Amino acid sequence: SAIGSARYVYRTSREHSPLRMNVDLAHLGGAGLYLLSDLSAGVTGEVHYVDAGYNIIGMPHPDMMNPSADE
Repeated sequence: SAIGSARYVYRTSREHSPLRMNVDLAHLGGAGLYLLSDLSAGVTGEVHYVDAGYNIIGMPHPDMMNPSADE
């Protein structure tokens, strides 16, 4: 892949995110649909994360990761 250890990063983010999943286009589209609909009429100045909760925990330090496990 163009990004080294991409499989490891995808697996790690899925395993450590609070919702235990990776985000796909349907999740992003659903958030966009909400923001474009009348359901979000009262929402102002918010940051909407579509990341399965990953923004609240963050990625492990690179020294703690072992990307060679996927090779």
